[in-house]
Amino acid sequence: MLVGIKKRWQRSLIFPKIIWTLGVALIYLFGRKLPITTLSSSQEALKQVANLDLINNLASVTGANFSSTTIFTLGLSPWMTSMIIWRFFTVFGIFKNVTNVQLHRYRTLLTLLIGSIQAFGLTASSQFTIFQDLGETGIFWARILTIFLLVTGSFVLTWIGNLNSQKGLGGMTIIILINMILSFVENIGRYLEKGLTSATGLHVTLFVLSYVALVLLTVIFYRAEYRIPIRRIGVNNAYNKGSYLPIRITPAGAMPFMYGMTMMLLPPYIISGLLILFPNNTFLLFLATNIGISQLPGVLLYIVLLYVLAIGFSYYNYDAYDIAKNMRNNGDYIEKIRPGEQTRKYIQGKINVLAHFGACFVILMGGLPLLFIVLQKGSSENVSIALLISNVFIISSLLLGVIEQVNMLQNWKKYKNLI
Repeated sequence: MLVGIKKRWQRSLIFPKIIWTLGVALIYLFGRKLPITTLSSSQEALKQVANLDLINNLASVTGANFSSTTIFTLGLSPWMTSMIIWRFFTVFGIFKNVTNVQLHRYRTLLTLLIGSIQAFGLTASSQFTIFQDLGETGIFWARILTIFLLVTGSFVLTWIGNLNSQKGLGGMTIIILINMILSFVENIGRYLEKGLTSATGLHVTLFVLSYVALVLLTVIFYRAEYRIPIRRIGVNNAYNKGSYLPIRITPAGAMPFMYGMTMMLLPPYIISGLLILFPNNTFLLFLATNIGISQLPGVLLYIVLLYVLAIGFSYYNYDAYDIAKNMRNNGDYIEKIRPGEQTRKYIQGKINVLAHFGACFVILMGGLPLLFIVLQKGSSENVSIALLISNVFIISSLLLGVIEQVNMLQNWKKYKNLI
């Protein structure tokens, strides 16, 4: 029996990956419950610059959770933020002439710096439970130890996510997906704890219908693609007529939402830390009250971030130069378009149009609902509902990505054995 199970394990492509992913999920769930006991509370500093529930909604896309201070409180936020900043470095060619080992070292140092800034902002104004008898020196070392534990937890979580990318399903996104689903369930639980009224049934019905509609809309836009017909020199049968180059009409996918929310987390960390050093600075106090996602300047900043990230990830996912080069090397071409530079310009034009269309869709889904609620002076609960639209899009997109990966691993079953 054990021999049969071993052979099945070795032959199966999907089963070992499922086991690895379940293991990663269990480790993450355990880490979310493993408290850091060096401080009693870490929420005071963030409460000064933002609503804690809104911060948690934003942080859910990074695997972070500020409801309690645990080893995985920072989540993947330092890594995700550093990847955005690093992308800007590569665009401007700042690290062109360095080796891969040096690149990895610089990325790690950047992640360490961002994680330390976030951990310092999180522990600002916190009450520590150790070294209290040493006065200011004790507070300093308690903060250093807490920052070390928070950053270490984030690095461990990033390593686990990379391990899942190699051996499991969903890669890093499985951590984000689990955290978002848990946050979603917790929000529903808090709503139901307020008590059932005559209007609760209507609210639940409207919520379910809206959720289903958003999921359907996400599936449609996620799978919709613009197809550029191409010719293949090496194919002279009926399949040649059906060959095409697909470009999704939302080329950036859910990445703008995820990384936009991640970037919006950085200002509260920085401001809360700076307020400890400069408590009476009027500019910092102004930022503390206006940069949040529930304020008009913060919403406008978020909309700009969404648009820029949507354009940037579109060009990152679809590089016209690489596509045209691969087509020329493989003997593929677009009818009536000369291979090479003309093909690149033609593809780039299509990508430009779809990138801006996708950016407008991202703003429509994520930015305009927030702007409408803020202009109507809505409460933080209303802002959380607006963020829920983005969260539904992110969860659905991540699930569709995992489903596509599973389908790709199962494609071999569609073919009969040749021997």
